[in-house]
Amino acid sequence: MRVVVTGGNGRAGRWVVRDLAEAGHEVVNVDLAPAPQHDLPGEFCAVDLTDAGQVYDALAQFRPDGVAHLAANPSPSGHARVGVFDNNVLSAHNVLQAAGDLGVARVVYASSEMATGLLTDGVVPDRIPFDESERRPSPNAYALSKYISEVVADSVALASPSTAWVGLRINNVIDPDGYARFRDEWADPSLSSANFWSYIDARDVGTAYRAALEGTSTGHEVCLIAAADTRAVRGLRELMAEHYAGYDRVAPDHDDHRSAFDCTKMRALFGWTPSHSWRDVLDAG
Repeated sequence: MRVVVTGGNGRAGRWVVRDLAEAGHEVVNVDLAPAPQHDLPGEFCAVDLTDAGQVYDALAQFRPDGVAHLAANPSPSGHARVGVFDNNVLSAHNVLQAAGDLGVARVVYASSEMATGLLTDGVVPDRIPFDESERRPSPNAYALSKYISEVVADSVALASPSTAWVGLRINNVIDPDGYARFRDEWADPSLSSANFWSYIDARDVGTAYRAALEGTSTGHEVCLIAAADTRAVRGLRELMAEHYAGYDRVAPDHDDHRSAFDCTKMRALFGWTPSHSWRDVLDAG
């Protein structure tokens, strides 16, 4: 399979590029500039994804079987809200519409855990664990841009029904060498309370994209992806009650160190489960 990966230089993107290449797929990394420091496999093409003409030209040039769209402004803060929103929504619309118009068979795009709207101060899920049905409004421009990407996919799926569309609501991405920061969070759990102490290893983002690209789904599906466990050493029930005003709606049979994010749909559709945990790297004792 030939796959165009947008944002292949990014924290998650480079692991998507590597995983696809290692699995024998032909990869074209589309980004603003090459990233030689990552020594990525495959071809590279410089494209401004906010320019529809460049996007159509790149996809017409490489004629991919699949598109893995990750490119975005990844920072919810530190940028003007309108800039974050405009860049992310316009890029997603250009890539998804071009892929549909040009008959790409499968498109997997990056939504976000923030698209749930739950990562808003004081907002909690109706229950834990929660699945893709959990959705709240959010005042955050990044969160809104990612949710709008899902709405865009709903629309292009109608225009291009022969293309399969998969949105991945990606959790907080941690590089394989980035787990040391968790020790500070163990001392101060508020540092990682916003998404209920969840995360995903960047390598598992790579395997999730490959699973969805190699899958056989149809239409438009949206899936949560997260590590199986929390990033905390204390139990989830205790932490939720402490940081969310006595929250007590964790299912009785839910393991106290398992993620609040229920990724059952991703497993059911594509056979994907996360493989990596901070517990393989750090000693919590």
